[in-house]
Amino acid sequence: MRGPRKNLAIAGCGVQSKEHFRVLTKIDSINLIALCDMNGETASKTAKEWNVKHYYTNFSEMLKGENVSIVSILTPPQAHAAMAIEAIRSGTNVLLEKPFATTIEEAESILRALRENPVKLTLNYNALLNDTMMKALDMIQESEVGQVLGAMVRMLHTRNDPMASDAKHWCHSLSGGRFGEMLAHPVYLLQSIIGNSMNVEKVLADKRGTYDWMRYDELYAMLHGKGGTGQIYVSFNAARPAYLLDIYGTQKVLSIDLMNQTLVALGTRTLSKTSSAIDSLSTSGELFFQTIRNTGRYLFRERGHNALARAYTSLIDSIDGKKQLVVTPEMAYHTVKIVEEICKSI
Repeated sequence: MRGPRKNLAIAGCGVQSKEHFRVLTKIDSINLIALCDMNGETASKTAKEWNVKHYYTNFSEMLKGENVSIVSILTPPQAHAAMAIEAIRSGTNVLLEKPFATTIEEAESILRALRENPVKLTLNYNALLNDTMMKALDMIQESEVGQVLGAMVRMLHTRNDPMASDAKHWCHSLSGGRFGEMLAHPVYLLQSIIGNSMNVEKVLADKRGTYDWMRYDELYAMLHGKGGTGQIYVSFNAARPAYLLDIYGTQKVLSIDLMNQTLVALGTRTLSKTSSAIDSLSTSGELFFQTIRNTGRYLFRERGHNALARAYTSLIDSIDGKKQLVVTPEMAYHTVKIVEEICKSI
């Protein structure tokens, strides 16, 4: 059994907050007591919509005025470090939307605050915490894929990507621009497979689109860790959005579609016609059954809810001393370090 219910407050009432509100209503161990947004009208409207009694326009006032055990920081990343450090020093546990911070110096400052204050901090690494990725990591842990040789993440976006296509979006002010906002996702996926600390071996960037405010819109990076070699390919010119991960092992190849939430384990085969035919039928059948299953899931619940719920329950279990965090501050620190190194290369 878990400890008493945790009082939670939310900072930042933008688009991302709606997913948090929906998930929090289904977590019995959390009591949402307050929210904060710099825009008073947004704060008031959101509090009314979600039946939250107290709302603030000042983060410091909310921390002082409420008995908060956990604060979820859902603001743009430029504010993450300052807000996280203030919460930590006030004795409040923290759930952050990625990224941990925008620079390695900010990340180091958060780690120092955590070392000086006995609170917990985790991140909503949603692509890592979803059911399909958790299953893949269990298969790796159980040696079902054999020795891991490497992995490749492909993130494809169309030219209509809401952030990339908006010249005034805050992401373009980050180091690396739109890449600086989204690279945490493929990086932390590779971290979970080949190790937290990876060396950036090669970075290639290209310009294929027409947006003047984006210096580059194509990216390839090669990294190396203790568990093998990782590759990242990102495009903002693709025909369709896609989020794909291939994990290469000595016994199996895991082919994962993180957008459609499918995982196909490809075992050994030969080049004979019979082996090819059997392999094709097996792969098609597995994809068919997983697609039918996922269609039913999407009809009855929001995609991604399990990942966010897992982030919250991981934090609660850690606060109660029951389990270690799934996503640790140290992992998040290395994510920032690797992303920064890639962005500096472009």
